[in-house]
Amino acid sequence: MGSHCVSELDRVAWIGRSTIQDAACLTLVRDSDLGRVAASFGAVTSYGRSLDIDEFCEEAFAYQEKHPMIALRPVGEWTLVVEDSGGQGVRPEVLRRVARPEAVSCYWDEDVRTRFVHAVDGVVQTSFEAVLPEYREGAEPDGLEAHREHLPWSEGSPVQLMLALAGRITGEVPSEEWLAGQFWTYPVAPWPDDLVSLPLGDVEGYPAEMLTALRAAGEQEQRRVLRSLARYVATTADCLDLPVVQHILAGSRPPCAEVDQTLRELVWSGIWERPALVSRNRLHAMQVIRQIMHEDSRHALSGVLTGVTSVRGVEHGAVTALVRDELA
Repeated sequence: MGSHCVSELDRVAWIGRSTIQDAACLTLVRDSDLGRVAASFGAVTSYGRSLDIDEFCEEAFAYQEKHPMIALRPVGEWTLVVEDSGGQGVRPEVLRRVARPEAVSCYWDEDVRTRFVHAVDGVVQTSFEAVLPEYREGAEPDGLEAHREHLPWSEGSPVQLMLALAGRITGEVPSEEWLAGQFWTYPVAPWPDDLVSLPLGDVEGYPAEMLTALRAAGEQEQRRVLRSLARYVATTADCLDLPVVQHILAGSRPPCAEVDQTLRELVWSGIWERPALVSRNRLHAMQVIRQIMHEDSRHALSGVLTGVTSVRGVEHGAVTALVRDELA
């Protein structure tokens, strides 16, 4: 191991003595606008507080079952985002918004899982586990190889290696001073997961002939069924007042950002502001209705039919009857 690498790792060895040594995510965003960075993470900015790192970690632990938290401070021309036992900074849903123009994230947990991510202009360029850097993903999986050169990936501490690499990329060497003093801290109402593609196969609880008819239907018919299902779910869960639901029911396509923001607001209101049962059911309904935004109508149908059982008051029999009526 070269002396240069030893000194690089020595300079970040402090992390093993820090408050966040066991599990954390550190994200550096090349943007000095703390407000924009916080909002891109999904921060509920009206609940911001100034705390030191120990106070922040105590609060993050106290609320870990309710919501994530982030702590921010400027580091040179970058903004440092700290999560204690969190992982928002390595989610593509967050990086798409925050990495404008660039972000670097280092994640580790108590189970020795790690993730290093470099994103540019909202796109994950390179992503890998610190213990397996040879298995890389992203738009430019080999884009960091010049930076990674001569770091002892097979020998050094995974966390220290990630921090050393982050220092090489950003030009800001991680130091103990990063965790000194005050941070702006916020609770987070997370951005919803990206829609996944689920083939319209044999969805449990529905007649095989109905599913066969749905698969054979044209896209226009499938979209008509989806709108009818959305109306039934929204009516059952009392969601007809939501503007994005009104747009969907009218056959228009609201911007995905508006749909995601509505979901975040429902998540937050479910935690603090509304009676839990009512709020939770509206949230579940909105999660189902959001599936309609999938570009492929078959995948959208699969998502809706799979998710409706989470909405209180929705019945399989009523869903089946509705679909049959629309296809008749």
